[in-house]
Amino acid sequence: MNENLKTDFDIICKEIIIPFFKKSGFKRKALHFSKQTNNVIQCFNVQKSQWNSYNDSIDFTFNFGFYNAEISSIVDDKVIPLEFPKTYDCFIYNRLGIFSHKRDHWYTLSKNIDPSKTAEQIKTDLEKYLKPIFENYDSLEKLQLFLDKDSKYISPTLSPYYLIAFYMTTGQIEKGNNIIKEHYKKALNPQKSTHTVNFPDGRQQVKSETSINQHYIDNIKRFAKKYNVELEEIEDSEANIKFVNIKQSWLKKLFGI
Repeated sequence: MNENLKTDFDIICKEIIIPFFKKSGFKRKALHFSKQTNNVIQCFNVQKSQWNSYNDSIDFTFNFGFYNAEISSIVDDKVIPLEFPKTYDCFIYNRLGIFSHKRDHWYTLSKNIDPSKTAEQIKTDLEKYLKPIFENYDSLEKLQLFLDKDSKYISPTLSPYYLIAFYMTTGQIEKGNNIIKEHYKKALNPQKSTHTVNFPDGRQQVKSETSINQHYIDNIKRFAKKYNVELEEIEDSEANIKFVNIKQSWLKKLFGI
């Protein structure tokens, strides 16, 4: 391990990242930070690359998000109390680089890079991009504006379940109903997947399969029932699912596909 690189990383955390969040009133566990603001908890963490060699370079990125216990309980269909939620528990989450660099940005420390320049860039990104986000969006109500303003960045990171729960919790009933109906139709559409079979003699065979994700369907139905949303042509669609599965099995037996 290159102790100089590790030292550079530790200095950046100690002198820039940790003070930034301490000043803003965040609690800390290792390199995870969280703060209760109104009816949401703002979360942030430093994620180091799993491919770090520490001898040649250290790569790391920043994740941030917003957590709400009620939304998580709706999605999980049970209450899971969290004293210190982390970014992967959030209903909205993303990489800070999407906002600061318009892409999935990773910071790098290496023998060929001046650590002071990396440190200065991090300080700028936290102050210029993260700070306004956390200051401007500190409640579920304000996060409605965040989604509307930056939906091109945020929506892809939201599972349909979190999106439904968010809309319903914030009184955006029509949006929630539309998402339920949209994803129900999508769930009923058979999806093709492929997998590779490796044989002992070194041969490989790629097999494809078309199937319905029943877990996806059941979850959407659960939300529809909870919020009294009528799903159209349920019986016919379920019959189509059975037909697709029967047809698939028949073709496999007949042609080995």
